[in-house]
Amino acid sequence: MASLRERYADVFGHGRMTERVVFFSDAVFAIALTLLVIDLRVPEIDNGETSFDVIIGLLPGFLGYVISFAVIAINWNGHHRKFRVINGFDSRLIQLNFLLLFLIAFTPFPTSLISEYPGEVASVVLYASVIMSLNLVQLAMWAYAWHHDLIDKLVDPDLYRYVVRNLLAVPIVFGSSILVAVLWDPDIAMYWWGLTVPATIIASRLGARQKGRDRVESTGD
Repeated sequence: MASLRERYADVFGHGRMTERVVFFSDAVFAIALTLLVIDLRVPEIDNGETSFDVIIGLLPGFLGYVISFAVIAINWNGHHRKFRVINGFDSRLIQLNFLLLFLIAFTPFPTSLISEYPGEVASVVLYASVIMSLNLVQLAMWAYAWHHDLIDKLVDPDLYRYVVRNLLAVPIVFGSSILVAVLWDPDIAMYWWGLTVPATIIASRLGARQKGRDRVESTGD
């Protein structure tokens, strides 16, 4: 007979209703998006400065806001899509989800740091590390849900691997940018982040071609 602790874990640690997880996560995403704009403050204008000079001075902060808004929005979209097919949960998946939300809520800080100290190694490395970690946690959640039968049967192995490939694009770009910042130039590392879009497109198209090739080979057999 199972112990009381085992029964407790079995009854309360697993379930099929993921609505509360999704609703709570949505609230954290929304708050993080709102906090990003707080750092975009108009500074006092010194003698001789024009509003144009102020706007130019705010460009790094505005760029950080745009990038971080896009990053959080993309992560929310990915989270939303995954929980359309993740139809169950357990305590470990909840822990991974909280880790993701921790990073989402933390994102405004490295954004503010890189706005104040653009082009410095520490700020660039911290920012890139957080963005890379966000996508790695999303990947860990997806892989965990797959291997523990928490994903709808509509998702076949090909589709699962296709999502995995797409999730790897951002960590590869931002992870390599850390090396660029440390070993080369942090300014170049910031431009390196622009490779995220083509890397994601390439990963998506390669995955689609591989899936099509597998179908042709199976038909030929």
